Amino acid sequence: MTAASFSRYSVAEFRYPNPTKEPEAFLDALEKVVIEHKPHDETTPYVLMPIHKETYLIARYRERFEPHIRVPVPRIEHIRQVHNKGTLAAYAMQRGLPIPQTWIPENMAHFESMAPQVELPAFVKLREAASGVGIRKVKTLDELESTFREFVDYFKLKEKDYPIIQKAIPGNDYCVTTLFDHGKLVASMTYRGLRAFPAERGATVMRETVEAPEMEKVASELMGPIGWHGVAELDFRWEGTPEATPQLIEVNPRFFGGLIQSVESGWDYPWLLFELAVKGHVEPVADIRADVRTETPILAFLATLQEMAENEQGMKALTDSWEGAKEQFRTGSKRQSVRMLFRGLRDYFDVRPRYNKAKQLLEEHKDNIYDVLSRDDPLAALGVLYPLAVFMRHGKVNLELITGEGGPADEQE
Repeated sequence: MTAASFSRYSVAEFRYPNPTKEPEAFLDALEKVVIEHKPHDETTPYVLMPIHKETYLIARYRERFEPHIRVPVPRIEHIRQVHNKGTLAAYAMQRGLPIPQTWIPENMAHFESMAPQVELPAFVKLREAASGVGIRKVKTLDELESTFREFVDYFKLKEKDYPIIQKAIPGNDYCVTTLFDHGKLVASMTYRGLRAFPAERGATVMRETVEAPEMEKVASELMGPIGWHGVAELDFRWEGTPEATPQLIEVNPRFFGGLIQSVESGWDYPWLLFELAVKGHVEPVADIRADVRTETPILAFLATLQEMAENEQGMKALTDSWEGAKEQFRTGSKRQSVRMLFRGLRDYFDVRPRYNKAKQLLEEHKDNIYDVLSRDDPLAALGVLYPLAVFMRHGKVNLELITGEGGPADEQE
């Protein structure tokens, strides 16, 4: 039911055990398929390019595959250094790179002692997760304490895997996509997140290409010294002003959800990685575009509806006029107070501001490129059936089930 299984470019498929719950069975199944499809002609390019969380397991046991197929993924020790949000924060601070203030509890007693000192609002984050799984914004000390304990219990975390807490940073989300050749940055592009779903913790579902040399410089300074080899995506938060410094949030040490944005803008990372694996080098990216917007069907529209609900101009006008009327009634003219309140009521019941805001948000979808909709490969769009299949099997749909990002990363021990 996945998009790839319907694609005209797929010639075969197979099912494999869950790499998190059954790592050995997964490795056995994958090794068997790799050997079965190995070309008889050794000059034929043969490359294994994992996409999701299984990348880490394959990187750890790459020696099982490399006699048969090329595996252009980073070394597991490099992945551990930047994917774990705790070790990433320590590494970034050591190198003097910009990162939000971060608290790293060692055990429950340590968390309880540091919790009152945490600057709120903040985010509670699993150390190793992606796609919006295992992250929640907290605004009060009670929320911080209850969320931390909930994550520990729900994900069955050991002390060394306890969540980190990171200060909430204002601004927009930026994603720096990269390809490294043994520590040398050979390709990079950046896109800005326009919508996320859910809004405060979800994956980016609408994007646009931007220029961000300062962030790409940080990416090079972070990943280059450890000899990174392969793709990586780095998340930043930035207010968009020259005075503000972009803050590094986390690193995705594999392919990323906004891959379509890079490809449509001219940075075809799957092909570039294939070239790097087969030729040992990549050609410079030349034919690029900076006017591209992409979105994930359905989820992007849901994100827009969510923003429309949260940007109710009429409700804001009513709230402001009520507060102003109360102050005017206490300190000034009673007649003016009543007039101010009725102006707020008039604005609240005037649908035009709300209509204009909704029109503006909906127009942002115009001319966007959709993730799985393609004239060259139309049947891949049937991949939207996958969430339906997940729902029919499990009775619910969430990012953990769809992306496989839920739970502790036991395979990385």
